[in-house]
Amino acid sequence: MIRGKKVNLVAAGPEYVEFYKKWINDPVVVDMLGVRNYPISAEREREWAERQLEPTDDRRQFTILTKRGRPIGNCGFNVIDYQNRFAVLGIMIGERELWDKGYGTDALEALVRFGFETLGLHKVCLTVDSVNARALACYKKCGFVVEAVLREHRFHRGKYCDELWMGILEDEWRARARSAPRAR
Repeated sequence: MIRGKKVNLVAAGPEYVEFYKKWINDPVVVDMLGVRNYPISAEREREWAERQLEPTDDRRQFTILTKRGRPIGNCGFNVIDYQNRFAVLGIMIGERELWDKGYGTDALEALVRFGFETLGLHKVCLTVDSVNARALACYKKCGFVVEAVLREHRFHRGKYCDELWMGILEDEWRARARSAPRAR
């Protein structure tokens, strides 16, 4: 288990399939994820969850739980490159009523800490649509910076938008961690 201040990250697994199915089939939740918005069956989600349990070194997926144990989303490293010491992450808070309450930020901070402290990464990166203001604010709050812009790379709501590559380096993360106010 990876502990945050507001959430814990636990291994993705079949026991959370009904939550995954609910979230991935909610058009509002997936609107900004860059995935196709069409119904996904419980069986397909179960297969995804079971694949997450297979031993592999190139990805790590987690379910985000509140401190009371309520599943609210998932996150993880979709790609881990140990030779070059970087990973590409993804995150989704599936429970809409918990958006803008700091759960995503806390999950992201816990995941990034795990990447640098446990996996020994040098860099963590992600992609995000330029029109996803909520995600951009979260990522910037966590210290990610825009590294590249893929112009008009994605088609969203009838218009093309830029896809942004964002990243944070280990030394940037450590400097932020040192300057963060200590909990009393």
